This record gives sequence, C-alpha cells and structure tokens, in this order.
Amino acid sequence: MPICGYKAIIRAEKVGGSVKLEIESDCEHVKQFADALSEVGMRDVMHISNNKIMEVAGNYLTPSCLIPCAIMNAARLEFGLISKSLAMKKGDLRIVFEE
Repeated sequence: MPICGYKAIIRAEKVGGSVKLEIESDCEHVKQFADALSEVGMRDVMHISNNKIMEVAGNYLTPSCLIPCAIMNAARLEFGLISKSLAMKKGDLRIVFEE
C-alpha cells in the first residue's frame, strides 16, 4: 500500500507503436493525471526523466506517488522490455519503511 493510502489499478495494452493506459483510482490527483495521460510511446519508457510520464506527473502528483513508476513498468512490460514471466513470478514490488 502506498504511503497515501489510496489505491490504483493500471491496465496497459500495446496497440501499434504505443501503449494505451487505463488508470482507476480513488485519488482525485491520480484521476486528473490519468485523464491527461492516455498513452505512452517507447521513448517515454527508456529514461527516468525527460519523458511524457514524468512531465505529466509533475502537473498532478507529488514526488512520493508510486503511480508514475507503476506506469513505466507496465508500459515496459507491454513493449517487451521486461520479462512478463519474471514479473508474474515476482508478483509485486514493495517499499518497506523501517526504523
């Protein structure tokens, strides 16, 4: 669970040369972000900065929001840059805060 307590579901599907995104969330900021980012291209997932995902995120989300990273990984899966079988084997990714 993210630090904010909100939940989101991200669906990604490769269509032609881009990945179409469907993002559901109970967070109003993520909803606005989702409306502004309906698809990404290969160049948007090649670098952590200077891409459409992070540019749009900067207009709606806080730096601690995990949604841009999740979108980056979902799109990379669809583009074949991450192994789907390895991702399914791993199951989930987490950030654990410890003292």
